[in-house]
Amino acid sequence: MENQIGLKELYKQARQALKQGNEDLARDSADFGILRIAEAKEQDNITDDEIIEGITVDLWLTRFWVFLENNNLLLS
Repeated sequence: MENQIGLKELYKQARQALKQGNEDLARDSADFGILRIAEAKEQDNITDDEIIEGITVDLWLTRFWVFLENNNLLLS
């Protein structure tokens, strides 16, 4: 996960985009965060208990999913 936008930055970007009314960017940022975690789990064989940027993988996934759900950003 080196040389790429970090999870903290993606989460911050998603929240800021939502505040500005840009739901597409908010959704894309949260989705990209989930994708980055999935890639790390597959490529680096990390587990839900491991820490990325000071937070467990499981908590990162929860944050992104709850953000999408609570703001009605899930695509049907």
